Amino acid sequence: MEYYNNTLCIEAAWLIEEGIFSKDNYDQLRFRNKINVVRRACLNTPALVAYDSIPERFKMQIVAKIGDPRKAASQSELKARIVPDPKALCWYRDEFTLENGEPLPEDKQLEYRTNAEILNAIHTIVSERKPQAKKLNGNTKNLWPNLGKAVGELDKTMFKHSLPVNYRRLQEKYRAYLRDGYQSLVHGGFCNKNSEKINDMAKSWILARWMAMHDRATSVQQLWCEYNALAGSDGFWQKTKPLKSPDAIYNFLHQPEIQPIWYGHRHGELKFKEKFIYHHKTALPTMRDSLWYSDGTKLNYYYKDFDANGRMVVKTTSVYEVMDVYSECLLGYHISDNEDYEAQYNAYRMALEFSQHKPYQISYDNQGGHKKLKNGDFFTRLAHLAIATKPYNGKSKTIENAFKRFQEGFLKKDWFFTGQNIQAKQEESKANLEFINANKHELPTLEEIKAKYKQRRDEWMAAEHPKTGEKRIEMYRKSQNPKAVKLELMDMVDLFWVLREKPVKCGAWGISFEEKKVRYDYMVNLPDGTPDMDWIVRNVNRKFRIKFDPQDFSMIYLYEDTPQGLRFITAAEQKVEVHRGKQEQEQWEAAWLKKVEIHSNETREAWHEAGMDIMAAHNQLPEQHGLVTPALKGINKSKNKKAKQAMDNFGKIQKAMSNAVAAGVDDEDFSEKDLFRSY
Repeated sequence: MEYYNNTLCIEAAWLIEEGIFSKDNYDQLRFRNKINVVRRACLNTPALVAYDSIPERFKMQIVAKIGDPRKAASQSELKARIVPDPKALCWYRDEFTLENGEPLPEDKQLEYRTNAEILNAIHTIVSERKPQAKKLNGNTKNLWPNLGKAVGELDKTMFKHSLPVNYRRLQEKYRAYLRDGYQSLVHGGFCNKNSEKINDMAKSWILARWMAMHDRATSVQQLWCEYNALAGSDGFWQKTKPLKSPDAIYNFLHQPEIQPIWYGHRHGELKFKEKFIYHHKTALPTMRDSLWYSDGTKLNYYYKDFDANGRMVVKTTSVYEVMDVYSECLLGYHISDNEDYEAQYNAYRMALEFSQHKPYQISYDNQGGHKKLKNGDFFTRLAHLAIATKPYNGKSKTIENAFKRFQEGFLKKDWFFTGQNIQAKQEESKANLEFINANKHELPTLEEIKAKYKQRRDEWMAAEHPKTGEKRIEMYRKSQNPKAVKLELMDMVDLFWVLREKPVKCGAWGISFEEKKVRYDYMVNLPDGTPDMDWIVRNVNRKFRIKFDPQDFSMIYLYEDTPQGLRFITAAEQKVEVHRGKQEQEQWEAAWLKKVEIHSNETREAWHEAGMDIMAAHNQLPEQHGLVTPALKGINKSKNKKAKQAMDNFGKIQKAMSNAVAAGVDDEDFSEKDLFRSY
C-alpha cells in the first residue's frame, strides 16, 4: 500500500499475484472503468489502482489478507519520512559537551540523533497537515494519536530512539524540539552526580568509615568504639555524644535508603547489582533454534602431559559450547586452551551441521574471539538476531546454569574432575586433590579426556529435560521452528569457507595453490568426471579468487572480482591423479584416460574449425591463396576438413631430428632438405 498524489493505492501486480483479481478480470475492470488506474506500469514502475475505486467484494479479500489498508499505510508513512540528519550527527558528536568537558557517549549520540530524525519526520508530516492527515487514516483530530502509535511501532533495532509513545508527551517533546532544537533532547540530569545528602556530619563520617577499604572497619562493634573515642573532641565532634550501644550505628547503616550507598563499596558492585537492581522475569523459548547461547568455560578434567624434558605435568584445558536454549541440547563444541576465534568458529560450525538450520537468535558474551567474528559480520549472517549478553550478568545466561548442572550430574562422575568454578562453596563441588595427587600418573591424556567429554555430552543429550521429562535430543528433533532457515550449501560457503587473499591464475593444468605448505590442484569437470576442456580453453590465464573449506579440500569455489563485488563462477574438484606407467594403472584409469583423450581431440577440432570458419569468411584461408592448412597433429580424423591436407610427416621429421642429434651429428651439419627428401 502507498499514497500516490494523495490517493491511497495498491499495486495491480500484487492484486493479481494474490488471486484477488485474475489478469482477465483486471483488464475487464480497467476497460470498463470499474477501477481507477492512477498510474500505468512502465519499466521498474508498477501500475497503481486507487483503493477506493475497487469494488467492495474485492476490498473484503484485501482486508482479509493485510488488514485495513489505510492503517497499514499510516504505520509505514512515518518510517518512510525518516531520513539521516547530518547536522544532528555533527552537533551531538562535535559541538555538545558535558559539564566535565567530555563528549556524549556514542550510544547517547545515536539515541539523540535518532530522536531528532524522527521528530524531523513528524515535522514534515505536521507541516503538510491536511494531505498527511488523510494518509494517516483520519482527520486532523487523529493526527497526533496516530503519530504516537506510529512511533511506538518503529523497530527499536533499526531506530534506537527514546521518544515517548504517549501522543500527548510526544507532542510536548515535539514542541520543545521546535523551540530549543537539538539541546532539548539531551536529558536534563544526564551525568549529574546526585549523591545521597546526609545533613548530620556524624552520619557522614559513619558512612565514609564503613566504606573505607584501606583501613577497613571489621565490625559495627569496632566502628562504635571508634565513634565513642572521637565523640566530644575537636571540630564537629564537640556536639556529638557517645552512643550507649552499637545498635544505633547498625540501625542507621541498614536503613533501606542508606544501605545502597555503602553496600557496593564494601561488598563489590556486582553484589550491589544482584541485591538492588531489578531482575527480569523471562519465559524461555518454546521451540528449537529460537535462541542459541554460546560460551567458553573450563573443561573440568585434569589430564597429564609431558614437558620438553619429558617430565610429566598436570594440565587443564577449556571448551567452547553452543547450546539450544529450548531443549538444552549441546549442539556444537570445540576443545582448546583458549576461547579464541578458532574455538568459536569450529563450535558454531558443528552446531550448524548438527542442526541443519540457522537459529533465529544467538546470544554470546562478546569476549575473546567474538569481536573478530562480529567485526567480520559472521553473527549477522549466521542468525536473524545476534545479541551480546551483558558482561558480569551470569544469572541471565541459561547456558551457564545448564553447564553447572552438566558438571554436577555428569562430569563429576570421573575421578579426575577438577571441581566447579572458584566460587563453588560446597565440598561436593570441589575436587579431591589428595586422591588426584596420589594417582596423577594414571591421569588420562588429552585425547582420552576429549573422548570422555564426548561420552558425557552424549549422556546429557540422552537424559531427561528437567521440565518436560523428555530426552533433550528428542525434544530438539521433534520441535519445528517456522522461522529457522534451512541450511543450504551456499550458507556453509558464506559462513565457514575461507576466501584466499591472492587470486590464482588458471592454466591448462587447472587451478593450483598452496595452503600451509601443501599444494592443491583442481579442475572444472564435466558430469562424467572428465575435465571440461572447453571451460579450460576459455579461461587459461584468467585470474580467480578462491574460496575453500579449511576442513575439506575436495572442492573449491571460483569467483571473479567485479566492481560490484565477488561474482560466483563455478566449482572445481581436486584433480584426478592417474598412474603414468601402464603396469600400475587400474582398469578405471585407462577408461578415464581414453575419455579425456576423446574430449581433448574434440575440443581441439572445434576451436580449430572455428578459426578456419572465420578466416574463410574473410578470404584469409590458406587454401584460398594456393596454400595448405597444416593438419591437427595426433588426430587421425577430422570431422569437417576445409581442404585436402598435406601428408602429415611432421612427427616423423621431429623423430628424425632427435635421432640425428642423438647420433652425434652437429646442428650445423644437419640438412633439413635432405631430411625432407627422404619423405
